[in-house]
Amino acid sequence: MSKPDSARRTAVEIAFAGTDITASIRPYLKSVTYTDNEADAADDLQIQLHDRDSIWMESWLIEAIEAASAAKLKMEAAFVRENWLNDGKDIVLPCGEFELDNVVLSGPPAIVTIKGTSLPFSAQVRQTKKNKAWENINLAAIAKGIAAENGMRCMYESANDPFYTRVEQLDASDIDFLSRLCHDAGISLKATNSMIVLFDQAAYESKGPVFTIQRGKTGGYTKYKLDVEAAGTQYSSCRVSYVNPASGKCIEGVAKIEDYNADAKNNQQLEIKAKVANKDEAKALAAKHLRFHNKYSRSASFTLPGNPALAAGVTVVLKGWGAFDGKYMISQAVHAVGESGYTTQIKLRKVLEGY
Repeated sequence: MSKPDSARRTAVEIAFAGTDITASIRPYLKSVTYTDNEADAADDLQIQLHDRDSIWMESWLIEAIEAASAAKLKMEAAFVRENWLNDGKDIVLPCGEFELDNVVLSGPPAIVTIKGTSLPFSAQVRQTKKNKAWENINLAAIAKGIAAENGMRCMYESANDPFYTRVEQLDASDIDFLSRLCHDAGISLKATNSMIVLFDQAAYESKGPVFTIQRGKTGGYTKYKLDVEAAGTQYSSCRVSYVNPASGKCIEGVAKIEDYNADAKNNQQLEIKAKVANKDEAKALAAKHLRFHNKYSRSASFTLPGNPALAAGVTVVLKGWGAFDGKYMISQAVHAVGESGYTTQIKLRKVLEGY
C-alpha cells in the first residue's frame, strides 16, 4: 500500500531464478516491456538496461548466461501502479514466469536487452518432434497429458471436448500437434506462465467489457488506428463435410453469418473437410471455423496510459467511432514501463455476433 498523499507512479519488480533483483537493477533500468498474446503466440518479457560502465557486459551478464546454460534461468516481473487514483491503493499486474531466451548488446550508447519467453524454442514441448498414436481419448486429456509430460499445467475452458477414436502425431512437436487439433476443433490455444490454456473464444467474447474507449475523451488514448480488412476474412458461410468410409454417406453442416443474403453476388463459402459424427456436430464446427476466418474483418489498435486491466482475452467497448463502435476483444496487450512512463498498447478485433 502507498500513502494517499504520495506521488503516483508505476514501479517494476524483477526476479531472476527466484531472487528479487529489483533494487540492484534499478540504477541501470531503461525499460521493461511485457507482451500478452490472446492465442497462437507465446508471451514475452523484454528488459533493457543501460551499461555505461560495462558492468553487465563484463561481469553480471556472463554470470547470468552461465547460470542459464547450467539450468534454465527463470525470470519474473510485475508492474505495480502505486497510488494511481490518489487513494493509497496499489494495482499489480503480474506478468508471470519466463525463461531466458536471448541477450543482445548494442550501442552506442551501450544497451543490454534481455528477453524471456513463456514458451522458449529450447523447450521440448516446442522443439522435440514425436511420432505417437492417441486412441480413445478426448482433447482435454491429450492437452493435460502433454502439459504434464513437459512440466506444465493445463487449463481447459471449453464445453466442446472432441473425442478421438484414433489420432496420430506424426513428426510434430507437442505444441504443433496440439495447435492443429485445437484449430480443427475451433478452440484457441495459449501458452503462458508454465501453463497451456485451451479456451472457447465465443465464451470469452460474451463476457462483459472491462473498459470503454470513447472518442475525444481526454486522457483516454494517445494514438489510434482503425482498419477494415475484406480479402480473406469475409466469408458469408462455411460448410463442413465428412464422408464416412464405412457407409459412403456424406455428413455435412452449414453455418451462415447473421445478415446472410442468399441473393448477394459476392457470397463466398468456406469449405472444410473434417471428421464429424452427425449433422449437428458438422454445423457447430462450421460456425467455429466461420468465426475464426472472419474475426479480423474489423480491427483497431490504441496506445493508452498504462492500465493493468487491459489484458489479452478481455473485451472493451469503442464509443463515438461511427461504424467502428461496438464490442472488441483484445488480441494483444503490450505493457511498457520506461523513461516516458507507463503505457499500454492494445490490438483489438471486433466481437463477432450471430455465429
